[in-house]
Amino acid sequence: MKFSASVLALLAVVSSVSAAAISPLTPSDVSVAGTEEYTHTLEKRVNGDITWYDAQAGYTACGLLVQNTSFTVAVSAARYDSTAVDGNPNHNRICGRKIRLRGPLRTLDGFVRDRCAGCKHDDVDVTPTLFQQLVGDLGIGRRQISWDFV
Repeated sequence: MKFSASVLALLAVVSSVSAAAISPLTPSDVSVAGTEEYTHTLEKRVNGDITWYDAQAGYTACGLLVQNTSFTVAVSAARYDSTAVDGNPNHNRICGRKIRLRGPLRTLDGFVRDRCAGCKHDDVDVTPTLFQQLVGDLGIGRRQISWDFV
């Protein structure tokens, strides 16, 4: 008898705790932190050719003097011109955008600072140092890679 009374008392306590702990949530009880503040645009990964050029030969289309050791990227004229703000190429919205380049040796980030007149739409032209880091020997000259804006 003593055992049965103890078991019944324990079951009564457990059932009252369980009933109190399970209460339905209302929409005001549920929130996801930061949903109103955070937005991110996904950029499509692009496949194109990578070539290299002497970037320090003069001012870039973005109006900068850069070194061949920088991670400077020139995008195609079609892509560069499509983001023009006014008649001045130095004011282009694409200038300074970070671009992630995936080469056969590694993945690196560069910055759009120039315009490539001879590039096809999805091709990029980069500094010799960036080309060597991504592809290898400059003698390779041209290689297919993938890239996207980040």
